[in-house]
Amino acid sequence: MAAAGLAGFCALGTASASEGAASAFDLLFHSDLKLPTRTVLLTAREEGWRSEYRFASDDSGGQEIAICVESGPIILPVGKEVMLRVTSVDVIHTLSIPELGVTIDAIPGRLNEKTMKPAKVGRLVAQATIEKVGKTSRKTLDLTILEPAAYASWVEKASQTRSCTAE
Repeated sequence: MAAAGLAGFCALGTASASEGAASAFDLLFHSDLKLPTRTVLLTAREEGWRSEYRFASDDSGGQEIAICVESGPIILPVGKEVMLRVTSVDVIHTLSIPELGVTIDAIPGRLNEKTMKPAKVGRLVAQATIEKVGKTSRKTLDLTILEPAAYASWVEKASQTRSCTAE
């Protein structure tokens, strides 16, 4: 996937982001890095997590598309490999999804990644730990794992209503 194509598909809201977090996304979008067919970019903030879904041609009928979601569950397909890429705009966050064997840190100015392949349809609860000086707090994030037909339907519907270019 061409870097120019990626940059044109999503205008990131970096006005409130720290310089380091913006730099991590600049690295991703303005480099020759190739995104896998299914990539979920997660941006951690104390107020919540922002999900951005990227699809190459295999999942989107020949188009490169991006869907942005400010809140709500993270939607994943069953039996398909998904790349999670995470960063933070404020403090260190740790995302843990025990059922999928995933633990990944979201650190301001860094872009960390982990590949996973959900094996069962259903709802999962992830734990998000926030590390601040002298204080640790926890939040939960919902994940929804969908059958291929339901996932394709979600992609089709969400790509028409939740475009990254509108932000």
